[in-house]
Formats: sequence, structure tokens, C-alpha cells
Amino acid sequence: METFDNILINILHLITPFAIYLFYVAYKKTYDEKENELVFIITIFTSLYICLKYNIRIINELPLLSINIPLLISYYKKNNISIIACSTIIILYSFKICNSFLLLLILEYILYAIIHNFLKKQHFKYFISIFTLIKLLFMLLILFLNNNQLEYLNTILITIIFLITSFIIIYFLKEGENILRIHLLSKEIEQDKQIKNTLFKITHEIKNPIAVCKGYLDMFDINNKEHSKKYIPIIKNEISKTLVLLEDFLSLNKIKIEKDILDINILLEEVISSFKLYLKEHKIKLKKKISDEEIYINGDYNRLREVLVNIIKNSLEAIEKNGIIEIWTQLSNSHIHIYIKDNGIGIKPEIIKKINEPFFTTKPKGTGLGIPLSNEIIKGHSGKLTYKSEYNKYTIVTIELPVLEIM
Repeated sequence: METFDNILINILHLITPFAIYLFYVAYKKTYDEKENELVFIITIFTSLYICLKYNIRIINELPLLSINIPLLISYYKKNNISIIACSTIIILYSFKICNSFLLLLILEYILYAIIHNFLKKQHFKYFISIFTLIKLLFMLLILFLNNNQLEYLNTILITIIFLITSFIIIYFLKEGENILRIHLLSKEIEQDKQIKNTLFKITHEIKNPIAVCKGYLDMFDINNKEHSKKYIPIIKNEISKTLVLLEDFLSLNKIKIEKDILDINILLEEVISSFKLYLKEHKIKLKKKISDEEIYINGDYNRLREVLVNIIKNSLEAIEKNGIIEIWTQLSNSHIHIYIKDNGIGIKPEIIKKINEPFFTTKPKGTGLGIPLSNEIIKGHSGKLTYKSEYNKYTIVTIELPVLEIM
């Protein structure tokens, strides 16, 4: 039972560095061989060091063959730097610690390199088998030269264990890499779909106003003053709509956030003040509950103002009669929550699910980019933007931002 436990411990020593390597590749979300080569070399040397330093000898004084597994993995990955380094370290270790014959060791590891050059990567399982067979023959030869025939059986046993362990670890690494490739490929396919979908939508949105312009230009008579009065404003309006759409789209894809320390309550008061005249003209009541206390955040004044203006404008547009807008703040767990509520027409559940999709809009003249842009700005401030609504009753927009602690 102790021997079996030692084998499992040794396998864990070998697998752990490569598991970390796979996690690193998954975290980086890339499978570029050049980018990951340095990390792989570090992993190989870490695994080899653990084998030399901590692995347990399984049978008597026989050297643990698992020190050759990092070398096998180097052959599997065809990494010449780690192949040469591992071979050199193993030769020196075997010569010094295990009383092996230096010339035989050099010949053995040169033979591995020669055989590997003749085999393709898809035939790597044959290389493991040949490697194991050669290793067994050389070990038996060394035992014979040292007049130690009693260890023949143990040598054969440990070599079989080595062969099984090698297959397990190589299989683990191979399947791990395959899973990562499939995962990253699916991510790339999904990104391509999103890009194509976005391009399709923006093309569709631009095509409509251009088609309108073309239609009116086809009917336009330059000598007819009535045409000029009637068609030119429409054409200008459609062109302006297209420019706004393109500007919003570029803003969505090139959001620059320049953070500085600011008092969020002062920003809220300034934004609300800018709507006072509109609220008075349209007889909309504003109820606010904003603390006089200074609450500082690390944020972009202009970008956050843009978000607040966009949300309040949406609230005003949603109100039909007897309008009421409520704005209040609340501190909770080092975050400030800004609530903006209106008693407008609300948002249907099926629409709320799509509200952050670029170009999705229910407004006749909307671009469908205001809310996605606001969402990206709040994300850039490590915050959250959420919508809660009941159709024909109310909508509450919540902005959550981290508070800056000023000592």
C-alpha cells in the first residue's frame, strides 16, 4: 500500500506544474505557442526540480524514472531548449547520484533525440514505448556492469510503472490542450458572429437614411422651389441621423475614461439643474433626496455626466402625463447607489432583456446605442448599471459606483 501511495504522490508532483500551466493558458485566453513558450519552459524546469528534490524512490535504491517525464513532455511539445536542458540535467544527476556510466548516459539520450526526429507528433505514443524500452535496456546494462543482477525484476517493474505514468500524464496534457483549443475556438467563433452581427446592424441602420436621401434626391427638381423647401430639411435630417449613429458607434468602441477625484453629489446636482427649465415647461415634478455630505469617487466627470443625462432624458421621454421623476442616493458597502425612477410607460420584460444590445431601440429616431454606451462607461468605473421596470407603471435605473475613501 505504501508503494502505491508513493506512486500517486509522484504523479501529483508531476501533474501539478502542468495543471498550473494549462490554467495560465486558459486565463490568458490565448494559445499562441510563442507567447506561452517561456511559461512552458518554466513549467518544465519546475516539474523537473520537484522530481529531483521531492519525489520518493519507489523500490530500494533505484533512481526514480519519473525525472524523465518532463523530458518526454519537452519532446511532445518539440521544445528544443527544454529538451537539451532536461537531458543534460538528467545525465548529470544520474551520473553523480546513481553511479551510472557517463558515456552510456550520453549515448542513451542522444539515441532518444535521433529516434524522435524520425517520428511524427501523432505517433508520439510509439516514441514513449520506444523511450521506455531503451531506458529499460540501458538500466539492465548498467546493473549488469555493476554486477547487480538481483535488481532485474525490480527494474522491469519500475519501468512498467514509468510507462503507465508517462501515458497518463501525456494524455492529461494533450486532452487539456485540446479542451482549451476547442474553448478558445468557440470564443473566436462567437466573437466573429458578434462582429458580423454588429456590422450587419450598423449597415442596416445607415442604409435606411441613405435610401431615404436617395429617394428624395431622385424626386428633387432643382428648379422647383417647393421641392427645395420640402425635401432639403428631410435630407438634412436623415444625414444628421446617420452622423449621430456613426458618432455613437465610434464612442461605443473607443471609450476613453480619464478618472479624477470628484464629488458625485455635486455632479448629480449640476445634472439635475440642467433639466429644471425642461421640467418646468412640461410640468414634470422632480423629487430628489441627495445628501449634502461629500461623497467622493474616482471617476470621469464628463463620461458620468453623459450617463446621467442619457438616463434622465430616457425617463422624460417615457413620461406621458402627470410626470414624476425621483432621484435619490444610498450608501452601502463602500458603494454609492444612485436611483432614478420615473412613472412613465415602463419597459416590457422582453425588451429589458435586449436593452444592452447595440442598435436595439423602440424609439423611431433612436440609435439604440445610448444604453450600451452608458453601460460600458459604468463598467469602466468598476460599477453596475441595472434596470427594473413594470410596464405602464414605472422604471427604476440603478447606478452603483465604488466610493473613494479620503483619509
